[in-house]
Amino acid sequence: MSLATPLALVLGTAPARAAPPTVTITVDAAHPGRVIPRDFVGLSFEADQLHRTWTDPDRGNVAALLGNLGTGNLRFSANQVDYTAWMPDPGAPTPAWATDGQRIVPDDLSRVGRLAARTGWSVDLGVNLGHFDPAAAANEAAAATRRLGAGLRAIQIGNEPNVHVLQAPGGTRRPYDPQGYIRDARVYCQAIRAAAGAVRFDGPNTAAGAVGIPAIDNQLWPSMVAPWLTAYVQAFGKQSRTLNQHYYPFVNITRLGVPVAAARAAGALPTVDGLLSPDTRARQTKFLSQFTALAHRAGLRPQLAETNSVAREGREGVTNSFGAALWTVDYLMTAARLGVTGVNLHNQVDDCQSYPVFCFGSPAAKRSDTAQVNPNYYGTLMVHQMVGGAILPVTVDAGGASITAHAVRMGDGSVKVIVDNLDRAFRGRIVVNVAGGSAGDAEVARLTAPSPDALSGTRYAAATVTAAGGFTPRATERANRRSGRYRLPLTTPSALLMTVR
Repeated sequence: MSLATPLALVLGTAPARAAPPTVTITVDAAHPGRVIPRDFVGLSFEADQLHRTWTDPDRGNVAALLGNLGTGNLRFSANQVDYTAWMPDPGAPTPAWATDGQRIVPDDLSRVGRLAARTGWSVDLGVNLGHFDPAAAANEAAAATRRLGAGLRAIQIGNEPNVHVLQAPGGTRRPYDPQGYIRDARVYCQAIRAAAGAVRFDGPNTAAGAVGIPAIDNQLWPSMVAPWLTAYVQAFGKQSRTLNQHYYPFVNITRLGVPVAAARAAGALPTVDGLLSPDTRARQTKFLSQFTALAHRAGLRPQLAETNSVAREGREGVTNSFGAALWTVDYLMTAARLGVTGVNLHNQVDDCQSYPVFCFGSPAAKRSDTAQVNPNYYGTLMVHQMVGGAILPVTVDAGGASITAHAVRMGDGSVKVIVDNLDRAFRGRIVVNVAGGSAGDAEVARLTAPSPDALSGTRYAAATVTAAGGFTPRATERANRRSGRYRLPLTTPSALLMTVR
């Protein structure tokens, strides 16, 4: 026997295992802050989707999918609003400038109005500014007030006017500076007020998409966003309740013609690990802090009217992965903590490899209006459990691990804590101390998948969404309180929601 033989083997005993790493989370339940609005969770769609029958609550499963997420906001606008024609006479020919004959007719507004009434979701409607026609926008807004009724929350004039110069199409769309946009928007407002009465306006829906290169991203706020928001507040702040902004932490620049190798070399190629990195969280937090501060100074509600993980329709294998679901949980909860009052996650519903919350993955699905859910639907479902709660201060001692936590106190006094493990390497346990709150046992629901890169197999509370759109949690764990704390295992990248009653 070698002299190097471990003593434990000589004695016939196993070597002692090192204690697993522990993350300590402390929740201050005695000092609740701002309340997350009930309609915080929203979805954004291209304007031409209004003409699709999936918006009919009597068809397919979309009404059920929305119902699982509570009562939020549906936005129809985005890039296609400036390429889609409003057709008050459905029998008239679609104008040549409308891309692929994209149109909206009065019955489309009635159909989405029924969806809003059935689900309790409100609707924000974009009108075409790219093809300059205030009279058409006023006619559409008037029809919307009649056909959506109380379901219509606001009218949005155009989309991302600060990048019109980058997207010069046909028609009469032209590059804008802030004052040029305000001039044209005032003309629209006057026409719409005359036709539709006291309809609400929200804007300016300016664009901001980071690429992961500091030299570029650091210019987003001072040059591309802040001057526009400031000008909008000065011109329309008294007429609006909400200040609308768009934000994506990444842009898939390969869709703009940049080779993959060049994007990777520059650090601008979206990846799952990049999405979940502390650097990305820091960039997001900085931008959202600047935005909410400006809105609050103006007395307006900050709304991310269009947002998601990677602009330019995402990146396959990244934005449709389980990692994107974990990102969604932390991103939405961070936005709520910073004071954002609503978030509309954007959807390309016919591109399931993109970032949609739900999508139509086959011709048969489109014909039947039966949507499938992507992993980030489950992340959104988890965040929905927190709405209506008051944000609580949370500290996380993770010892360098990439783990985040968020907590709220609900109206019934219960405390809910989300723990989001964004770290591929962490295998250990968490210890949660709820100070100044409930002291009973806790229920735990987990958001899981085989890996951060998984495109399928996501489950929340051990359940999946049915083909009909139903969702019923199947199992929860119990977490016992010992010595004033809750101890739980946390292994692969995943998230959990602990409810203390």
